[in-house]
Amino acid sequence: MTRNDGTRPFIEKVASDTRQYVASLIDENCRLSKEIAELATERDRSLQAEAMLKERLQAIEQESQSFSARYVEVEQQNTNLANLYVASYQLHGTLDRERVLGAIKEIVINLIGSEELAIWEIDRDFDAMMLIDSFGIDPAKWAALPLDSPGVISLVAATGESFIGGRSPVHVRGREESLVACIPLKLDEQVIAVIAIFSLLQQKSGLEALDYELFDLLASHGATALHCTRLAMAESLQ
Repeated sequence: MTRNDGTRPFIEKVASDTRQYVASLIDENCRLSKEIAELATERDRSLQAEAMLKERLQAIEQESQSFSARYVEVEQQNTNLANLYVASYQLHGTLDRERVLGAIKEIVINLIGSEELAIWEIDRDFDAMMLIDSFGIDPAKWAALPLDSPGVISLVAATGESFIGGRSPVHVRGREESLVACIPLKLDEQVIAVIAIFSLLQQKSGLEALDYELFDLLASHGATALHCTRLAMAESLQ
């Protein structure tokens, strides 16, 4: 009993030290768990902030691309308006017939993009279209076309309806096969001339929005310009 009583304080001290050590481990574990929780919360906040930043950056990038596309579109519209103004001025800037015809050819060649075209004037006395100018084609083959002859060009002259390749229901055949567009020049709804545009330049894949605006300009302003030159010629002969 004396021996056992001598070891008891030692055992109790070891037990006490062990309890204190375990308690300190538990406290440390709680502290570390708290720090881990705080770090996890901070990490979540950082990830959330990073996600929001990425989303904002994507929105800014999309907005920038939209502004860039809009800027290009506005620049193109300004260019188109400038081209239309120049074309209109060229048509109305003179009463000289050759200069008006030259302006029409320049519009087709430089703005629309075709080096094959023909311009006929309607002669009601002969019920025919008489070739008054051309570029890039054999004028002898297109010198005169009866208004009732088969084909798209005569149909346009008779009906006053434009032909646009790929958009019009009429099919082209024979020597009109390369026809891209045929535009009636009308004054007070009466066709006074017709412009035929054949194959486009190689670097141009197809007609664009500006081309249709130019077709409308030629249909009205070209007719007026040609009519004025005719009046000027008639007046000069008197």
